[in-house]
Amino acid sequence: MSLPTRKMISPRIGSVPPLRSYPSDSPRAKARLLALALLADGRLGQEELESLERHSAFHALGISREDFFEVLFDFCNDVVRLPNGRGGYLLTPSTLDELFAEVRNPEGRRALARLIFDVIRSDRHLAEGEQRLLWNALDAWKMRLDDVAGVKLGHAHATLGPEHYYC
Repeated sequence: MSLPTRKMISPRIGSVPPLRSYPSDSPRAKARLLALALLADGRLGQEELESLERHSAFHALGISREDFFEVLFDFCNDVVRLPNGRGGYLLTPSTLDELFAEVRNPEGRRALARLIFDVIRSDRHLAEGEQRLLWNALDAWKMRLDDVAGVKLGHAHATLGPEHYYC
């Protein structure tokens, strides 16, 4: 194999292809964050899917069920190109910030944070990744948990640890 050929097919070390971007406040930008919530515990559970229907998530996002699952599929295709770590794909803080920044409308943020909260608690277990996602959303959007759920989770925020988020 010649050197030019080797350069063409060798992976680019140190560069990570970005996730696709969506227009600000678009249904797809919001749907991707909800898709991330579905996957935050490392599996896609039936309870979480039922929660989408129970909370009229597709209507709230302004997206059809089919388009939502297309966004979920696209998101999965995007994250498999990201670095691996601890059994999942690594979403850096800057990547998460970019995803959260695509939702700018304050009321849209509140509604989406409520949907994320509803999805992650639907199986009655808050996994570490789910907690981290919720806290990252609240921090990025300058919100409090009371703004979303009307409940307090105690000191959970202080125990979340690592900077990176894995899905």
